[in-house]
Amino acid sequence: MAGQTYLKATLTLMALYAGVMGALTMMFQDAGSYVFQYQIQDPMLARYWGGVLMAMAVFYLFLALDPQKYQLFLWVGVLDLGIAMILTIMHIAIANISWIQGFVGLIVNPILIVLLLYGLAKEPEGKVIFVAGDAKQGEQVQELPAHASTRKHPLQGK
Repeated sequence: MAGQTYLKATLTLMALYAGVMGALTMMFQDAGSYVFQYQIQDPMLARYWGGVLMAMAVFYLFLALDPQKYQLFLWVGVLDLGIAMILTIMHIAIANISWIQGFVGLIVNPILIVLLLYGLAKEPEGKVIFVAGDAKQGEQVQELPAHASTRKHPLQGK
């Protein structure tokens, strides 16, 4: 399915983004403070935020396994990226960070949000309902084949 492949690629890209940010924050405190756009004074706090980002990366990879099955959880990614983008804009507006520090968040987050929302808007190719006659909707009816309907369940006895 084209839509599912598109979402898999987007979620894998999001996992890579969160994983790189998490690894930088956990292992290199200076790089982590630059990624988060403010000075992190406590190394334990940097490792904590890096761990949260690594968990998000694993979550995105898990969603990438079957985006159609876990479609409800894709909104977590939209919220995550949206909140990060809004907070970056807010910190630039109140002059906590410079435009240079907020550049990555202002460029990457909107791109990933647009890609994810576009993937969510695509209809999966497998969703087709066949309607016969003038019926308004199709019914899902499952009937057993003739050879299977006469058999008894093994636990029913003889």
